[in-house]
Amino acid sequence: TKALNEAIAAVVYTLNVTEAGYATMYLAHNAIIPDFDNENGVYIVKSAINGWAQMEKVTGILPANTGVVVKGEGNYKFVYTQESATANVEDNLLEGTVAATEIEEDAYVLGIVDGEVGLYKAKKASGVWLNNANKAYLPATYVPAASGSASLRFDFGGTTAIEEVETEVTGT
Repeated sequence: TKALNEAIAAVVYTLNVTEAGYATMYLAHNAIIPDFDNENGVYIVKSAINGWAQMEKVTGILPANTGVVVKGEGNYKFVYTQESATANVEDNLLEGTVAATEIEEDAYVLGIVDGEVGLYKAKKASGVWLNNANKAYLPATYVPAASGSASLRFDFGGTTAIEEVETEVTGT
């Protein structure tokens, strides 16, 4: 059974998404994206501006070496495949590493600060920060310097804020 378990592990990557509801992932092989409900799934980052990371859901077969954010909770099995990638990841800003890697460039990584899940500037020690194996990150070069943002919240295409509410009062 040990040999069988090792063979299965070689063709399946199991991602554990904690109760925080998000995880990042970066795989060296094409992988079949598991089924998710409407709200949860696998997302790429299309843009990062004014404190928001604009997310886009992808489905199908994820191309190798593609950084993604996975929204959900629990264990998700990504089955490696030699089939051609079908997920549209054009203009994805996320990068990643397959092995734990020290990175010099400034970047945003998944984190929780004051109960808010988002992408936060990676803290450097001795000029580098450590990106764990199979994890994605957002290079700071994709975040306009003018925004000066230390964090990015996720925007899944819904309403992000109410700017102004006008009311009209009528007599009775």
